Formats: sequence, structure tokens, C-alpha cells
Amino acid sequence: MILLESRDVKFRVQYPNASGHEVELEGTVAILGRDPSCDLVLNDVKCSRRHAVVEAGPQGLAIRDTGSANGVFLNGKKVDRSPLSDGDVFRLGDVLLTVLPEEVPGTLVMGPEELPAPSAAAPPKPVPPPPARPSTVPPLRNTETVPPHLRPVTPPRARPEPTRPLTLTVLAILWMISVLLYPLAGLAAARSGGGGTTSTVLAILAGVALAVVSAAMAYGLWARRAWARGAQIGIAAVGLFLCPFTLASVAVLVYMLRSSTAAHFAGAGTAEAAPDAAELTFTGLITATVVLGTILTASAVFFLDGARSVLPPR
Repeated sequence: MILLESRDVKFRVQYPNASGHEVELEGTVAILGRDPSCDLVLNDVKCSRRHAVVEAGPQGLAIRDTGSANGVFLNGKKVDRSPLSDGDVFRLGDVLLTVLPEEVPGTLVMGPEELPAPSAAAPPKPVPPPPARPSTVPPLRNTETVPPHLRPVTPPRARPEPTRPLTLTVLAILWMISVLLYPLAGLAAARSGGGGTTSTVLAILAGVALAVVSAAMAYGLWARRAWARGAQIGIAAVGLFLCPFTLASVAVLVYMLRSSTAAHFAGAGTAEAAPDAAELTFTGLITATVVLGTILTASAVFFLDGARSVLPPR
């Protein structure tokens, strides 16, 4: 008895409009398909994820269709299961695979009846039993080198969104606070004024209008809209002529005119984990000057109300 055992399987893989390359698979079972977990990965859209299986048994190689969508064609004929021989060509999708002959010769095992007769002078030597075959199938190893133009393309990583600077966040919060303060200031002005109904309505409308502007500025600075930067520069320029908020307006103007600040409104800022020293300086300076301007304004209003109550009416 002569038993030939396959040690490895070699194929020649031919993609359409591409040069062929050799593939060597080790083991007794090889799964062919488009799934990355297959032993032989075929980069072809017409191949199923697990298209076919090549098995090595006592009778040699065999190919078996595993329920693929486009089938298995061996030497031009569609088959469900068929033995393979050297030189056979089978097609999976648009990929042609040719069975190449083995370079390593098979293992020859001879039965007792085929051994030469022992001589009378020497006793027959016992024939050692063949080694036991492992019970588990050894893991398959795919030694294929996929050409560069057939390798799957890894999509580029999305660029992280730039982080909102701390100063812009503080400015947006100050504008949010103003949404509540301006209507209250309008009501206070309407109550303290003595100009009649027209003055009262105008004061209330002015407070509501300023609240709407504040809400728009808070949204624009928070979302880093390009129009919000221009509007903030214009408002700060007007604030230069308001004595209590002159220092705050100067700090806001200098910050808004920086190139790094303009980059954030253009969507090209950096995704920094923590604000730098300049950002912290502008944040503290703007916050302090706005608080100072608010205190000066409140003091001036309180002083005028007190003086009005002391002076005799005309």
C-alpha cells in the first residue's frame, strides 16, 4: 500500500487586469472568500464572504462550494464538489486560481506484503508503526502577499474638531447673562423715568432689542460663526467711547484681532487639551474689566438716583 499525504497546497492567483502571484496554504482545510478571517482572502466583489473550501484528504485535493452566490467553476464547468489535480483551474467570482504541483515529494509508506523477503542470515527487523496523526487540524497559515494595488484601503482618520478657546467661552457666557440683564435694565429705566408713556415704551423696547442682540452674539461666539467675530469687533469699537467699559473694549479688540482667534472662526483652530498662558491672560483681563465696568455703571446710576432725590423739584 502506498499513501501520499499532501504537505502544502500551492495556487497561482490571477486577478483581472493584474499580474498573477503564488499562494501557499498549509494544513488540511482552507477557506477561500472575501471575509478577512478566511485562509485565502480574495479581494473581489463577486466573491462571497466564505465562497469555497479546499480540502486535502486520502484521495487528494477537493474543492467544495459553501453556498456562494456566483458558484464555483472548475475548468469552465460549474461544480458543487470536485477533486483537484495539478494544473486544474477554478474560478471564484472573477479570480482564477491554478493548482500548482507540489515541490516537496510525498511520504512513502509500504505495507508488510510489499517489503523484500528477509534473508536467512539476519532476522527480520521490526517495522516501527507510523506516527499517530494529530486529532486536531493544525491552524492554517496564509502566506499570500497581496499586491499593493489590491490591498484594502484604510480610510483616513477624521481630524478632531478644534477646541473652543476659553476666552470665547467666557465672552459667550457674558452675552448670555446680558440676555437677562438688558430687559431688567429697560424696566428699571422705564420705572425711574418721568417722561410719560412714550419714554417707558422706548426703554422697554430698547431692553428687549439689546437682549435679542445679546442672544445672537452668545450663539455666534459659542458656535464660532464668522459673522460673530466681525460683530464683536464692531461692538467693542463702539464700547471704546463708553467710559466704564473702555478697558474691556480694548481687551476684546486686541483679542479678536489676533490671528489665532481668527483661525478658530475659520474652522482651522487647534485641538489643545488646555489653554495657554496668553489665553488665560485675556480671559482674566476681559472678565476683570467687564466686572469693573459693571460696578462703575451701577455706582453711577445709584449716585444719580440719590442726587435726584436730594435736589428739590423744579
